Amino acid sequence: MKWTYINKIHKWAENLVGFPGLSNDTLVMRRNYWLASVVSAIVMTCLTITFWIFFPELKTLLYYGIFINVLFLLYIIADVIVPRNNHWLLLANQIVMIVGTFFWILKLGGIPYSGGLIFVGFFVVLFSLDSQKRSHSVWLIVIYVSTIILAGVLHPFLNISNEIPPSLNVFLFVVNLVLISVFSFLFVLNFISQRIRIEKREALRLKEWDDAKTEFYTNITHEFRTPLTVILGMADLIRHEPKRWLQKGTANIENSGKILLGLVNKMLELSKIESGTIQIKKIQGDIVLYIRYLIDFFQSLADRKNIKLNYFPEQDHFMMDYDPDKLLQIISNLVSNAIKYNLRGGKVEVTSFLKNDRGQRFIISVKDYGIGIDKKYLPHIFDRFYRIESDNNHTEGTSGTGLGLALTLELVKLMKGTIKVESTPGKGTEFEVSLPVTNRAPIMSYEDISEITKSISSSIPICDEKAPLPNEIPAKDKPHLLIVEDSEDVAEYLRAILNSGYRIQLARNGKDGWEKARSLVPDIIISDIIMPEMDGIELLDKLKNDICTSHIPVIILTAKADVESRLAGLERGADAYIAKPFNKDELVIQMSRLIKQRKILQERYSDPDSVTDGKSINFKIDDSFMNKIHDFMLDNLYDEKFNLKGLCAVMGMSRTQLYRKFKTLTNKTIFEYLFSLRLHKAKDLFLTTNSNVSEVAYLTGFKNLSHFSRVFTEEFGVNPSKIREHSHIS
Repeated sequence: MKWTYINKIHKWAENLVGFPGLSNDTLVMRRNYWLASVVSAIVMTCLTITFWIFFPELKTLLYYGIFINVLFLLYIIADVIVPRNNHWLLLANQIVMIVGTFFWILKLGGIPYSGGLIFVGFFVVLFSLDSQKRSHSVWLIVIYVSTIILAGVLHPFLNISNEIPPSLNVFLFVVNLVLISVFSFLFVLNFISQRIRIEKREALRLKEWDDAKTEFYTNITHEFRTPLTVILGMADLIRHEPKRWLQKGTANIENSGKILLGLVNKMLELSKIESGTIQIKKIQGDIVLYIRYLIDFFQSLADRKNIKLNYFPEQDHFMMDYDPDKLLQIISNLVSNAIKYNLRGGKVEVTSFLKNDRGQRFIISVKDYGIGIDKKYLPHIFDRFYRIESDNNHTEGTSGTGLGLALTLELVKLMKGTIKVESTPGKGTEFEVSLPVTNRAPIMSYEDISEITKSISSSIPICDEKAPLPNEIPAKDKPHLLIVEDSEDVAEYLRAILNSGYRIQLARNGKDGWEKARSLVPDIIISDIIMPEMDGIELLDKLKNDICTSHIPVIILTAKADVESRLAGLERGADAYIAKPFNKDELVIQMSRLIKQRKILQERYSDPDSVTDGKSINFKIDDSFMNKIHDFMLDNLYDEKFNLKGLCAVMGMSRTQLYRKFKTLTNKTIFEYLFSLRLHKAKDLFLTTNSNVSEVAYLTGFKNLSHFSRVFTEEFGVNPSKIREHSHIS
């Protein structure tokens, strides 16, 4: 309760003396000094009133008390009314207090007869050490020491006042000495605790910075690996099939190269900004026309997600100074983010207008109606390496490096502008860039604009819409492959190298992959990790813990090549973990190995006599699946018209799901397996009971004795009536 009350006082004081842009350390210093002044004013008021009541004859001390109180009150009021840049006001107040105290010391007859007023100046100097203006403390200590020396020099010439009796003088001297000692102890204690807090905060900041850099390197590695996978893969395809892949392959290589170049450029720009070597090259031109050119280059990217991208300028034309290259990067980062974090079928609006606020300013607003940003993330949105882990799973391709907005902020600052962001989760985000309007740079002609736009088109990655990849219908004996990959270039490369050996289906994100895996029940799955909607690790968890899909081998193919990610994937049941960029032969061999393992699994489950115990760690869910079906079939063995609908209900699966999973596990249909199970159960009844052929046939669901005898003989090579004579048959 006590600490809560103190925190409330601190908060109240900070609201009084604080102002926007004030650092936390400065705010704490101002708060502490202001509260100390309030407490001191209260103490001095109480002492003055006490002296006025009990010692009315001590007029000099009464006047001194009033003088000190006036100084405290002036500072307390001024610190609230004039919160900005009041360092000199505070210094003036402190100098007047030291000089005024020196005057009263002389009036009382010198230091020995002043009741310890000399400690007041020391108190002022002591508390000035907490100020961030070290020069002020130096001035105060010089003035204070000068007053002490001057008081000593003038002592022989002073008249001793008779107002303060010697006993009271000693008492006041002791009281002031005790007070200054206590204040000195508290000051040192506070100083030490502040240093400890600062060191802890700095250690925490360094740790956060180190964690942010580690996260950044992980993210940037992922960003580099994906385009590198496409470049290396397409180069390999072109080398082996140049006629087929030359045109499309070189286009994909060019696009991936531009993505890599963009990442490198961002890193270099930030490096130049940090070193102070980056230069602003302003031209005077039609900024509205230039922005319109830039927006046009993002239309294809917006069309790709069925997003409406519009530019609504308040003026059709406006001439001002701007840096085309820096503005290109600002607009590019903001618009591409607005498209990336928007909903499919949404819209992005770019507006521009003039605003007369502290001089004429040109405002550029980029607003989307997408997932929005939670308020807790907004203070960090422009931090270097910072990436938001959004819980909203409706965007596509939302991976990033945390560089774009950090670079945008620095570029806006270089252009003497400001940027702010407002966002509402679920409704969208708006970034507003404010640039000062000047007209001092050389004027750029229309031809110059055309030349600039040529360089723009070569620096923005290709964003043209890719046609949906057709789902081929190859031979029935090809295994069914599901590729879950959000990069269309990587997905297309995988289709190219695997199309000859697999029936391929594509899923653009984890959620789509999960739905297709349950409905299609493929023979094998290849999945990325970092994807929208649902990441690869969550997809893997679902696949391996669902009875419909637990048997499907899953290969994680990802740019996250660190040991932790690899272990996380393998621990959750990944059958293989391959890092991008990958060797296609390695991938093909791994897939072939896993398909062969599934054939071994088919042999395990295809024999009705091989009833599993359900305790195998690797196949626990599949063992349970087969046991459940096996038990249901045994319970309904006598029924010639086996109830498949009842089995689907018991297993909680559709006919298609049940059929595909069962076929994958046993390489038999459900009725083929049931037929074999009936025959094996019949053989078992012949060997363990005295039932005759007609009884065994009826108990195992055969109504036609001649048919039963024929199929039994075909299965075991002996007539059912003579099976007991050949009990060695297995």
